[in-house]
Amino acid sequence: MHPLWIRLNEYADHLTQCFDQHFTRYNNEKYTDNLKFKDWKDTFWKSEQVSKVHLKTIVPDDGKGLWLMHINIFPRVGIELPILGFDIVAGPKKITGSFMDFSPLHGYDHNYNDYMAKKVYGIEWNKPRELPEWAKEIFSDNMLAVGNIRDGEELDQFMAITKDLVDYYLTNLKDSALVSNRDTKPLLNKYCTNQKMNPHLHRSILAMGISEEGKNQYVDDVLFEVI
Repeated sequence: MHPLWIRLNEYADHLTQCFDQHFTRYNNEKYTDNLKFKDWKDTFWKSEQVSKVHLKTIVPDDGKGLWLMHINIFPRVGIELPILGFDIVAGPKKITGSFMDFSPLHGYDHNYNDYMAKKVYGIEWNKPRELPEWAKEIFSDNMLAVGNIRDGEELDQFMAITKDLVDYYLTNLKDSALVSNRDTKPLLNKYCTNQKMNPHLHRSILAMGISEEGKNQYVDDVLFEVI
């Protein structure tokens, strides 16, 4: 296996262990056998504060194509907590693209967003580009967006910063997840609905040889489920 993919697999394993420490795994009944595609691995957790933690990896066993990791953490309805989103796409020699965000539930200023703003400030290789309209409505102004990261100093820094952000999200969760009893369901659903407007999401899954029907079921029922 490519050295970069080995390192990224170790990173995914580290995050899995972190989630095991903070959350409880559960069997997602909507993740049916027909959606368990070759080389795909999906794991789910939940807790008193969050309704779903989803970590997926795609690791081609033939070493060809792209390595992928996707993470989302969704707070329960009525709890004020940004949605954590984290994606990595990597070829054999470099991370071609990665994004991480604490996406706010608009109408509530959260200390997590303040922390992320300070953490990513001044990073030269963080190059957020002009976002499409569907993304502007759900992502924060402090989104971490990178590309063309090869093994070395930039990869070390990238991993250190993203590990720190995930660790901050997890270790402060119980104190920072305010139970407001506000109806946040429309905001949570807007995040999922807008994510599904991303044409690259649909193209990339179809390019992996997944059928249109399988793609739609996976996206609607597992990846970005509207509640």
